[in-house]
Amino acid sequence: MIKNIRHVLFAVLAALPIVKIEAKDVPLEAWVHDPLIDSVSVNPAGTRISALTLASVNEAPYATLWSVSDFSKPPTRYQPKSSKLIGLQWLGDDKLFAVGRQKFDYRFGGKPTRWFRNIPYILDADTGEFRELMRHRDDIQSASIVDLLEDKPNKVLVSIQTDQRTEEFLELDLKRLTTKRVFRGDDRSSFDTDTLGNVVVRQKIEGSGDDIHIVTSFKNPVSDKWEEHFKVYAANREGIGIDGVTVAADGSVYVSDNTGRDKAIIRRYDISSRELSEPLFPGENYEMMGVLTHPYPVAGKSDVIGYRVAGPAVTDVYTDADFAQLQSKIDAALPKDQIHRLESMSRNLNLVVIYSSGPKEPGSYSLLINQQQLMPLGRTFPNIDPSAMSEMEFVTYEARDGLEIPAFLTKPHGVKPPYPTVVMPHGGPWARDYLGWDRWAQFLANRGYAVLQPQYRGSEGWGQRLWRAGDREWGQKMQDDKDDGAKWLVDNGIASEDRIAMFGYSYGGYAAMAATVREDSPYQCAIAGAGLSELDTFDKITFENPFNREFQNPTIAGLSPHYEADKANIPLFIFHGDRDQRVPVDQSRKFYDRLKSLDKPVKYLEIPDLWHSNPWFPQHHYTMLSALEEYLKNDCGPGGL
Repeated sequence: MIKNIRHVLFAVLAALPIVKIEAKDVPLEAWVHDPLIDSVSVNPAGTRISALTLASVNEAPYATLWSVSDFSKPPTRYQPKSSKLIGLQWLGDDKLFAVGRQKFDYRFGGKPTRWFRNIPYILDADTGEFRELMRHRDDIQSASIVDLLEDKPNKVLVSIQTDQRTEEFLELDLKRLTTKRVFRGDDRSSFDTDTLGNVVVRQKIEGSGDDIHIVTSFKNPVSDKWEEHFKVYAANREGIGIDGVTVAADGSVYVSDNTGRDKAIIRRYDISSRELSEPLFPGENYEMMGVLTHPYPVAGKSDVIGYRVAGPAVTDVYTDADFAQLQSKIDAALPKDQIHRLESMSRNLNLVVIYSSGPKEPGSYSLLINQQQLMPLGRTFPNIDPSAMSEMEFVTYEARDGLEIPAFLTKPHGVKPPYPTVVMPHGGPWARDYLGWDRWAQFLANRGYAVLQPQYRGSEGWGQRLWRAGDREWGQKMQDDKDDGAKWLVDNGIASEDRIAMFGYSYGGYAAMAATVREDSPYQCAIAGAGLSELDTFDKITFENPFNREFQNPTIAGLSPHYEADKANIPLFIFHGDRDQRVPVDQSRKFYDRLKSLDKPVKYLEIPDLWHSNPWFPQHHYTMLSALEEYLKNDCGPGGL
């Protein structure tokens, strides 16, 4: 029986100095700490809850455990000695998989490399002991849990990536804490399992240049050999399974299919007859992302319970009656302007962890008990008051060649237009933004700026037409889309034409670099984070995963800002992390040096110990956001933006 529900505001959070802030400028400190509560999950038996929590915003996260039988008892909190926890999940009822991040310098190709490594641990929930998984091996780059292997008690399936770029699947014995390799891949393939943990799908890179393509194969259950079924060429990216294949517990295969259509749909595929079904779910307006499966599958039974849609926001639609009713109850009880996702649940579904977020809410956790009682667990950033945040709006505008460009517009709260405005292209570029919480967009809006996030051609997840229109158009038509967004802002009275900046990171950083060297720039300045300044090195850098790099590489061509530096005509602020191994820091250093030699207005910030992608540490967020705020206010064009 669960006790003291009314008094549950976890003690680990209650001691923190949480203040409801309603002032316009939410202090910088409120934006930069690690989440106060994160990675919340319940064990299969429904007897314990785990989370990463902070005892203080100046400390690293703890693995924090509560007994469901009595929440009035203080939780137990554990930390590894030599790394910072960034991930936590249950492996069974009394052990957890934890991931810690640690600085790691090594030599590769004769060069010293500054990097981090993720250390996988098995955490004993009873003793608090962290045991490093496979510590006898020095070739592991990363590890993740693939499947809890419902049909094999006390066993889980682990996937590791080695320093040779190969993937291995290992069966971990939770009693003995020993591993047995059950499958080893190769450096040109990626693999996936069915929902019971059997390795049954291979996607392999073949060819080169314009001929490069992905071959999807399934393992024949009788012969145990791989059999080819689909090919998708990078030149057109039209076909089956490029965005994922799901093999259910009953052997049914579900594939995404964009053949002959703009938006991907979901079909069932018969491996024996090689026949595809009609579309299973409605999905003409937005991309279908795949199917949802039951967290506790049973062999021989269908475990498909719904599907996921990539609309302006990501939406889960449940076709299973029990899960549909569960989602309906949750949506009715929680704020209407947020997405509420079933994050974790016990085997009997009596305990369900819900994660809620939206454009104005960074994230909060709740616990649904016996499908009747909803208990708040905590907010990730409690010093950010949603009422002080800004609405995010999904909009579209027309590019100069007539292509419709989706975008997200965030306007500052309580201020009248026209606004000083930041055009903020996403990274990737094979990626996209969503209607939801965006730390950078909300931070800028809180400082009085409107933010436009254009889903320029080359963005993935909006259909083939927009995606493929970006091929070999880096710095050209892709850049036109961003400039046309700036014009749309002015034409609609949202922005003044002399108060617009561009800010981007990764590919967005490249776009900001490109904005400085194009004629008739609509921007007063640009801010480039971790940008690629010369495209001819793309095939040698970016992406830890060479599978993705090689598939995208044939589509890359266009303007290299480094070689056009003499044309720079607006101020530029460049920042980059010195441990970035996806886009090496040399890409920013040499562009900065080139601009300085030409006496162009440029500022450079190198952030110590920063890598490319999230999760960043608080000092990284603080350094970057404070520098961004100062540059826009004081150095963006005459007198600042």
